[in-house]
Amino acid sequence: MYYFYIKKFSLTYLIEYMKNLVLFAALFLFAVLNSFSSNDNNHQTIVNNSVLAPNNIFLQSGNINTVFRTDGIFNYDRVSMPFSRAGLVWPVSAPQRLTAGFTAGIWVGAKVNIAANQKELRLAASFFNSHFTAGNIPVNGQVPPQSVCNDSAFKGYLVNLTDPSLVNGGIRTKNAGGSTYNFNYSPWSAWPINLGAPYVEVNGVPGYQPGWNADRPGTGVNNSRPSEMIFMVFMDYTNCTNDPHLTELSLPGGSLPLGVEIQQLAYAYETPGMLNTYFVSYKIINKSGKNWDSTYFSLVNDADVGFASDDAVGCDSSKNIAYTYNFDNDDSDYGSAPPALGYKIIQGPVKNTGMSSDTAKFPCYNKVGYKMLKMTGHNRFVNTGTPCTGDPDHYVNAYNYMQGKDGCGAVINNPLTGNPTKFVYSGNGCQHTGWYDSTQGDKRNLINSGPFNMAAGDTQFVVYAYAIERGSDNYQSICTMMNTLDFADQFYLNCSGTIGIEPIGNSVPQIFSLEQNYPNPFNPVTSIKFGIPKQSNVRVIIYDALGREVKVLINSQLGGGNYKIEWDAADSPSGIYFYRIKTSDYSETKKMILIK
Repeated sequence: MYYFYIKKFSLTYLIEYMKNLVLFAALFLFAVLNSFSSNDNNHQTIVNNSVLAPNNIFLQSGNINTVFRTDGIFNYDRVSMPFSRAGLVWPVSAPQRLTAGFTAGIWVGAKVNIAANQKELRLAASFFNSHFTAGNIPVNGQVPPQSVCNDSAFKGYLVNLTDPSLVNGGIRTKNAGGSTYNFNYSPWSAWPINLGAPYVEVNGVPGYQPGWNADRPGTGVNNSRPSEMIFMVFMDYTNCTNDPHLTELSLPGGSLPLGVEIQQLAYAYETPGMLNTYFVSYKIINKSGKNWDSTYFSLVNDADVGFASDDAVGCDSSKNIAYTYNFDNDDSDYGSAPPALGYKIIQGPVKNTGMSSDTAKFPCYNKVGYKMLKMTGHNRFVNTGTPCTGDPDHYVNAYNYMQGKDGCGAVINNPLTGNPTKFVYSGNGCQHTGWYDSTQGDKRNLINSGPFNMAAGDTQFVVYAYAIERGSDNYQSICTMMNTLDFADQFYLNCSGTIGIEPIGNSVPQIFSLEQNYPNPFNPVTSIKFGIPKQSNVRVIIYDALGREVKVLINSQLGGGNYKIEWDAADSPSGIYFYRIKTSDYSETKKMILIK
């Protein structure tokens, strides 16, 4: 855990304190009423002395400081002060603490096939509180033993990938919003490969041998080097029990556990255009031993941009972006022209359609015959409110929101067109036209993806990018934020800027191939095309005339397809060079000439 002292007490802290006081009072009243209920399934004691407390891990990169908990909650600071408060600090260079996000989490809901022709809706959630517990599900279809929930291996891991002195771990101090944070970095050797943490294979030797010039922790999709990365594993058998999920305000419980294991990565880059952005990746595994259908996955946000009660929300369905912005262009914390916080789904669940007209785009490659579901709906609810419009405390209400309905299950209509829609406030945020949020308040919103099916043992990946930007007014802040998220999307799809690789077409070749670079001779940029008939670990390396390695263009897993990469030789002298492609089944070398 990380602790620091606040140097300034402002209206924001008072508001946050009152917000938590109201939430506490509501929860206390709910608990009292619930204690008289005759339904024992509506009560669950969350305190368990034999279970490790959730760990809080701060991430600071570029202009952002935020925090992730090992129970699936993030952007929520529940550790640095006696009361919980907003956890997404931006910008870190400000002399006082300014925040743009109060809390965020995920909802996973599905209809579980519990018997022949019998299905049961189940849902797991994290937001202000959580159904998730740090740990995995060792055996499909079985509740984890208590030893899992008391295993320090699931404490979460923070690594730095750009400072050679931190390969073996260490403590560093950083400042954010006028306060000091201590960051305890894990050594690369502790990166939990056995728990599912991905790594970059560098030295060509099977297995994980970490080192600055050897293997290192990775994102799982390419060989990029983020500045910082967090990995954690959690599952929804709360405290390693099969008890019904806890029900409280903002935590939609009441169902039995799904049996879902989630491996989460959070990372950011200290590169131009990415300083106001970070990524959150989820590997979702059905370990219930039962099939799921009508599955939805939602990212839920309470993004208070400064003062909590003057926000509005919206979405751009064509860009897969949802956002929160200041309603009246004047915030008590940020002042005039406040920033906007946005979240974009850049990789979503995949369905096998078998149709050649469908193509799912992944980082570095495409997959024909598959359809990727990104933002299939955007919804919102308000702090407290009615069961149809407010924070859900029951899994059925939450699942209704995930399907694009109101909390009571009614279809939502666009008031301008009169047509049913699953995208609330889908007008043009930059121009403030169309259907937009016409009232300010303490708004929460969610990005939905679904429905899709998951057989027992199936895995899906979902990746989001967060960005915060400030423009000349509140609407221009939306425009600037969207541009940053679009850049982050392309950055991710182009292998996170590491190789400039792009898929060519949708066909998969029958054989391996390496084409002659073009142009040749060249100055200073040239393109190299190659084809691989199946998923392979591909290495493309540049050598000089003496056989010395000049540049590794790619060292990543790629799906079957045709690709093009570029080499910018601006820093290399004129001469003859060789480029070589190597996989486990194929190797070929060609010559090229650089003339300056």
